[in-house]
Amino acid sequence: MMDIKGYAELLSIIDRKIDTSETLRAEYLRGYHRGIQVHFLGASDERTEEHSMLMDHSEGGSGDPYIDSYARGYCHGFEGISPENPSST
Repeated sequence: MMDIKGYAELLSIIDRKIDTSETLRAEYLRGYHRGIQVHFLGASDERTEEHSMLMDHSEGGSGDPYIDSYARGYCHGFEGISPENPSST
């Protein structure tokens, strides 16, 4: 389990990568950032619908590549897995 220091460092690294990434990769990383937050802090009741929608779109199919990329990143962050290789997003 990640401690608060590791959590803060990971979010900082992701923020820096968002700033230097191309658009689809940045959306993936924004989603990953949000997913890590939910993984670490827990999902609030107000976010349950958003969480379900993002998990549903994580395999694609929303019709919007940016939403799909964000949702895939969210799913990976929520599951606590390492971010995808940039060449695959």
